[in-house]
Amino acid sequence: MKNKVVLFILGLSIVTLLLSGCGDDDITIPVGDNGDSVSVGGDEGSEVKLESEDGESVSVSSSQELPEEFPDEIPFPGEYKIISSVQVNEGDTNGLTVSYLTESMTVDEIMEMYKVFMNDNGYELISEMNMDGINSLSFHNDKLSINSSAVPEDSGIMVNVSASFLK
Repeated sequence: MKNKVVLFILGLSIVTLLLSGCGDDDITIPVGDNGDSVSVGGDEGSEVKLESEDGESVSVSSSQELPEEFPDEIPFPGEYKIISSVQVNEGDTNGLTVSYLTESMTVDEIMEMYKVFMNDNGYELISEMNMDGINSLSFHNDKLSINSSAVPEDSGIMVNVSASFLK
């Protein structure tokens, strides 16, 4: 468990490196004497992969496109621009977060869109919050956990949608 925490923290600290651009080369950095390593790739998107000597791994990748694995059924506004997407894979669990800007809907309309989706598709509400302009909604079913948040900004409404599921 301690290795997982150390690898996860190390991975998060490398995210800054990912977002600043690493070129087109892959880099593998050994960590410690026991075979643990960190790999950073820089082709189309950015990726960090952390592996321990016992074969456990965590990978984090980012891009400005909708990940192929992102569940098709999760709704988006008619017009939006993806700012970033991050995918985290650890063992059998996938976590995907998509951040997008939209001017085609208000914060209330966006949150209503996700509430209707939740109710129409048999999800259970976990939490709902509206505080200081930040709106969030968390819900799940037996296959998928979804978190959404919407915050007004000068350039539109910034929305983050996260989905976690087992592979």
